[in-house]
Amino acid sequence: MENRMRMLRLPVAVVIILAMALSLIAVPSFAAAPHKERVKYLGNGKVEVEFDDDVDYKNRRTKVIVRDTSGKRYKVSVYKKDDDELRFRIKKFKKGKTYRFTIKGVRDEDARDRRFGNVKGKVRIKKTVKKKVTNISRTKAKNIAYADAKKRTGATSFYDLDIDKDRDDGVLIWEVDFKSRGYEYKYDIKVKGGKILKRDIDRDDDYWDDRDDRDDRDDRDDWDDDWDD
Repeated sequence: MENRMRMLRLPVAVVIILAMALSLIAVPSFAAAPHKERVKYLGNGKVEVEFDDDVDYKNRRTKVIVRDTSGKRYKVSVYKKDDDELRFRIKKFKKGKTYRFTIKGVRDEDARDRRFGNVKGKVRIKKTVKKKVTNISRTKAKNIAYADAKKRTGATSFYDLDIDKDRDDGVLIWEVDFKSRGYEYKYDIKVKGGKILKRDIDRDDDYWDDRDDRDDRDDRDDWDDDWDD
């Protein structure tokens, strides 16, 4: 009976030892390849891959393989590589596609296993939708100028409005001139899209001269009243 128990214990011990050995072998193989912290598309086919920790590269010319979802392979150039990030550019890419990449020969700088692994990821290059830019009307140009003047100076009442269409360095513009609260406003507003290209806000000398004249007359009237008394 005792011999039988010993024979049963032996296979169990062997299984435990084998399991422990396999676990020790498996862990470092995963630890060799660093983890991605972020993948960012920078535009013009350029992709930035940031790693969690500092990494080592196997070769000076690190190889990056890129394919789209159909399996088509694209040429790639690595243009920046440092301790915690790598940047590459996909050549002849097409917008509206998802690209899968593999960075070969990379390892975590502090990994116990000194073997190099691969880092995989994907990036989506979206299609850019161009917004249709329309020409603005005379009334729209006036409203844009009034809103900007109100925001900048608090002006609420406007007069002596003059709007003309002109061309400046080949660009079609609305010239919007008006007055408000003792100041003169001049705007150049792009006809296509309504962007303010230029603004001038100056003191309206005529307004302030007239106001000074009125104040002088009021002072004289007050002096005459006092003299009569």
